[in-house]
Amino acid sequence: MSPFGQQLRELRRARKLTVNQLAVYSGISSATISKIENGKRGTPKPATIKKLAAVLKVPYENLMAAAGHIQAFPEEIREASESYQSVYEIYQTAVTRGAEHLPIFNSQKWEHLSKQDIENLSKYFDFLSSEAKKRASSS
Repeated sequence: MSPFGQQLRELRRARKLTVNQLAVYSGISSATISKIENGKRGTPKPATIKKLAAVLKVPYENLMAAAGHIQAFPEEIREASESYQSVYEIYQTAVTRGAEHLPIFNSQKWEHLSKQDIENLSKYFDFLSSEAKKRASSS
């Protein structure tokens, strides 16, 4: 098994996906995925890796580095990439709920906030999130 194939299998299993499920969600045949995992197929093309990364919810760049297409990122860059992915997912959630217009997504609104202001905002968000969970569990 190739290092990339092993990593792919570990990621798939961590997401509790079968080879067939990964195939359906990614549009890549189960035979191809199996061959990659077992080291019977060469390094996948970037387009294939992009599809796998999306389904496995891992940064595309990380899989590209694991496949040897690009150099691995230093840890600081990898952490920043994961942070940006998280922010993107939050924004996507807002878009699906029709809330992308809110001022919280306007970077100019953040310019004058102090660290304490942001910490207060975070505490208030935790409170709102907790209340929403209570409402959801009582309905």
